[in-house]
Amino acid sequence: MSGKIYEKEHQIKYYECDTTQKMTLSMLLNIMLHVSGEQSYILGVGDEVLAEKGLAWIIIQYEVKVERMPAFYESIKITTQATSYNKLFCYRTFKVYDTQGNLCVTVNSTFALMNVEERKMARVPDEIVAPYESEFSKKLIRTPKPVKVDEENMISKDYHVRYLDIDSNRHVNNSKYIEWAIDTLDLEFLTTHEIETMTIKFEKEVHYGQLIHSEMSLTKTQDNEVITAHRIGTEDITNCEASIVWKKIV
Repeated sequence: MSGKIYEKEHQIKYYECDTTQKMTLSMLLNIMLHVSGEQSYILGVGDEVLAEKGLAWIIIQYEVKVERMPAFYESIKITTQATSYNKLFCYRTFKVYDTQGNLCVTVNSTFALMNVEERKMARVPDEIVAPYESEFSKKLIRTPKPVKVDEENMISKDYHVRYLDIDSNRHVNNSKYIEWAIDTLDLEFLTTHEIETMTIKFEKEVHYGQLIHSEMSLTKTQDNEVITAHRIGTEDITNCEASIVWKKIV
């Protein structure tokens, strides 16, 4: 695995946590993106450099594995590494460690560049990725697909996209999809279960003012494992799909 590693210390704030005082996944992903943005800025290929070329990073997929979600006031170390890229996709790994050096969370992510004016994916310029010293590979990394929602046994909630849901790319911030997905589960479930793994794939942009439908179905395996399948959609369009494996809090 190639690519420069960048790391950042972070102390968890109360507003980054849920009612169980554990850090929320959506907040952790936001902070991870901030850390990778810092690395890009230091390497001279930050957002302002991309903007001059009419480009912006977009996230295609996250694969998350949680060993232990850090808690309020805990100090953590976040590392990030751009591992490889091809003509269209860039792959980046994030890891979270506690003060004893124990691995808490691993996130493998897939990024692409968007032509801001055309709102279409763009080829990855060599001068943008060269500072990360990641490996070029023509081979596409096959990422796991989220479990499909069982339409006969699903529940659905609707949300209107608010001004504070959108980011500087003029579309809904990726963390909002996770919040919409998790909000389909009730308080009793969320306070007695925690995320073990999650796969989430972003398909199409959602914009200000749109009405979105957050759909969810839940299944239990023979091993008593709980899996939820999620779909975020607008009208007849699937904008995002996710699946989450949950474990009981002990």
